[in-house]
Amino acid sequence: MKKNLIKKVFAVSLSIAMACSFLPAANPVTASAAAPYVSLKTTFKTLKVGQKYKMTLKNNKINWKIKKVETTDKTIATVYGKTTSQVMIKGKSEGRATVRVKLKTTKRKANNTKTLRCRVKVVTSSPTVDPTPEVQTDATVTTQAELDAALKESSINKITIRPTTAVNFVIAQGSYSNVDLIVDAPLSDIENNAVFKSITINNIKAETWTEKAQGNTFSILAKAARLIVDKAASVKGITVGTTDAKVDVVVNGGTVSGINVNAKATLNIKGTAAENAALIPVVFSAGAANSVFVTELPVAVSMSASVELTFEKGAVKSTVKLEVTNIKATITNNTAETIVVTKNDNSKQNVLAGTKKATVNSTSTTVPVNPGTSGGTSGGSSAVKPATPYKINTGASISIAVSGQAYGVKAVSNSAIGIRVSNMAVTPAAVGAKLPDVECNIVAKAVNGDWTRTIGTMDITAERYEYTEDGKIKVGYRYPKISDWKKFNINGAPIDTQIQFTVSCRVKETATNAAGTAVQFTSPKITVTGNTTEWTDIVISGSETN
Repeated sequence: MKKNLIKKVFAVSLSIAMACSFLPAANPVTASAAAPYVSLKTTFKTLKVGQKYKMTLKNNKINWKIKKVETTDKTIATVYGKTTSQVMIKGKSEGRATVRVKLKTTKRKANNTKTLRCRVKVVTSSPTVDPTPEVQTDATVTTQAELDAALKESSINKITIRPTTAVNFVIAQGSYSNVDLIVDAPLSDIENNAVFKSITINNIKAETWTEKAQGNTFSILAKAARLIVDKAASVKGITVGTTDAKVDVVVNGGTVSGINVNAKATLNIKGTAAENAALIPVVFSAGAANSVFVTELPVAVSMSASVELTFEKGAVKSTVKLEVTNIKATITNNTAETIVVTKNDNSKQNVLAGTKKATVNSTSTTVPVNPGTSGGTSGGSSAVKPATPYKINTGASISIAVSGQAYGVKAVSNSAIGIRVSNMAVTPAAVGAKLPDVECNIVAKAVNGDWTRTIGTMDITAERYEYTEDGKIKVGYRYPKISDWKKFNINGAPIDTQIQFTVSCRVKETATNAAGTAVQFTSPKITVTGNTTEWTDIVISGSETN
């Protein structure tokens, strides 16, 4: 009996040993099973007045420590009892506040700080449980998979690409007209096939952003960026807004509808334009003084500051316009044709092919020099055209309207401001006569005088209409009663200040007549308000005014 029992125990032990031999060896946790990022215990909390709540960290795998805690409104929610791993929150009075928890870890050399937020709602009675889940409206992504997932969420209207390592991204085709895309990826290349509400590039690998979509608008705030416009792509607009930035725009058969330079920068346009493409409008605002511009493609330059311009071989047919007094264009013309410069008084000056570093001033007459020489000014002024017979009727009920949205920290860094001009009229307004086009230059200025910037131009074109007189159909022309909204930006404007928009309009130059005298109109004072310590939406609007 005892012998049989021993045999049975031995047989069972042998079976277990053989079964274990077929089990896989234990493996370390792979990168795909990495723990979630550190976060707060909750990102939204409802408290009663006087109620306390202990906020702790979760998913704290690399020894994050709480360094600072603050609340946006101490009268609503206070914080106290901070340790390196928790903080107490107490409801004080009815309302809403945001608690910001700033973290730091010694486990990383880079990206070792983080700010987490919890929104707090304080009520006077017992809170009711809201069955509706909290809707996520913005997302920060670090991988391709996270980006793809965020793009699928219809509630998200702001996506920030912020990888901690060299991760390259490909954004698939799609239309995201409600999504602002923010790029903070100094080690990444990005290929984009989608259309967004706006794209802001704060940081990008210096070599490449490849644009393959149609209709995007870019705000480039990076110190160095290279934007490639693919053959099938079209870019609505590019704004360069960081001092001493170096930006390359490489056009590989695509189209660019306009570039605004709002700070001193080096801008290079390279590549090959699309067949029969129009001149690329390039506007240097007053804040872009001493910028350097080199182009291989035909452009129409508008200057409100002194700029050094170089036109390479492919930039034939380019034009230059000096918009204001006391500025100069330093021009090198390496094309095979003359470049015509129009001054602020509408007189013209030619910069001959081969001229190096010619100086054209907006207020003085220049002395001719031979082509190919260095320094000095170029000659060949063309004859001044006769004055236009039309002038803007200042007695008309002309109105300026402004509306839009902006956000930023201390200063506006992303905005979409709409401006329109209403009830434009010129004299003589002969019935049936084709009325001239009107061009307007728009300047935004802080009322206190600390900030000013030329934000762009807009054209107003008369429309054709038919009417019946004496039983006959006749044709007439008139300006639209209300022009279409045109979008601009006010990046760099200080928050918590008043801004006014001055619109200078004049009858546009034609093949036979010079432009008319400019007439100025001013919008109402617009207050740009917001919290200067965090990103916040700032709605600015202004009613029409005569």
